[in-house]
Amino acid sequence: MKILIDTPDRLVLEHRPILLGLALTALTLILVFAALSNYADGYAARGHFVLFLTAALMGPAFWFAIERVQVTFDRSAGIVTWRTRRFSGERVTTHALGEVTRAMLQTRKGNHDTADSHRVALVLGAERLENRHGLTRSYRSGPHAEKVVQRINAWLDSRSTTA
Repeated sequence: MKILIDTPDRLVLEHRPILLGLALTALTLILVFAALSNYADGYAARGHFVLFLTAALMGPAFWFAIERVQVTFDRSAGIVTWRTRRFSGERVTTHALGEVTRAMLQTRKGNHDTADSHRVALVLGAERLENRHGLTRSYRSGPHAEKVVQRINAWLDSRSTTA
């Protein structure tokens, strides 16, 4: 997640998987080119198979993997707005700012060859497992998620000093 706006009254975070979208588009174009190449070489059955494979794999990949998430913490309105956009539509969830206990880091452990991956989550209400809500479906490696969690918690803690 990337911090777009960071003021005392408003904190806006956004997740846009541009590189994933570009990679899926490039793979789709490569597969379509392979299908057209098979058609040009006279292998219509292979061309049909590659096109079917492209639709069967890339359609769901675009449908489920590409999501844009924007989370807005608004102190003046006293709300947190969580907006998720996918090809299937948009979902907007609003919570009172007082419901947000803290932000936390959710970690998916890697095996001995891969690094751990992380995502930002919000704890809404009491500190229980069912009250932890990941802001994105995807996990990423690197320290960026931890920095975002620290910034959210610092912003939430500053409400007691400004109130």
